[in-house]
Formats: sequence, structure tokens, C-alpha cells
Amino acid sequence: MKELAELRRIVDSQKTVTTKRIKPLLDEIQKSYIQTANKVKSQKETIKKINSNYSVANSKAARLSVHVQTHEELKKAHSELKAKHKEAMKELHQFKYNNNAR
Repeated sequence: MKELAELRRIVDSQKTVTTKRIKPLLDEIQKSYIQTANKVKSQKETIKKINSNYSVANSKAARLSVHVQTHEELKKAHSELKAKHKEAMKELHQFKYNNNAR
């Protein structure tokens, strides 16, 4: 941006400016803008990739969360089933013991 400052100084100090003097400055300014635009484009692509990766990670995390939730529900159901089985076996044992005692 020092080129812009130089251009402004030239324009402010003179009523007429030769093309020979101003053209290199304009070329340098244009080159600087193109470089900046390329950097912005590159950063935009990088951000797009990061957002895409973040989206994929979020999706995987959501699926994992559902899996963990389902796993926890299965563990709970299994524990309840084991408790019911234990209770049923206890009742069966009691029934056998009571019938054999008669």
C-alpha cells in the first residue's frame, strides 16, 4: 500500500503527471491487488475445507452419540433382563423346593 501513498504524493504535488512515472506504480498496485485476491481465494478454499471437515466430524460425532446412547440403552435393558431372569430362577427354585417338600 506504500505504492498508493506514493501515487497520492505524486498527484498531490503535481498538476500533471507523466505516464512514465505513474505506470510502474499502477502496475505495482495492480500486482498487489491480484496477490491479495489470490490469498483471499486461497484462504476461502482453506476455510471451505475446514468447514467441510468440521461438518463430517460433527456428523460422525452425532452418529457416535446415537451409537453410545443405543449401547447404553442396550446395557440397561440387558441388566434389567438379567435381574428378571435372576428373579424368575429364584421363583422357580422356590417352586421346586416347595413342591419337593410336600
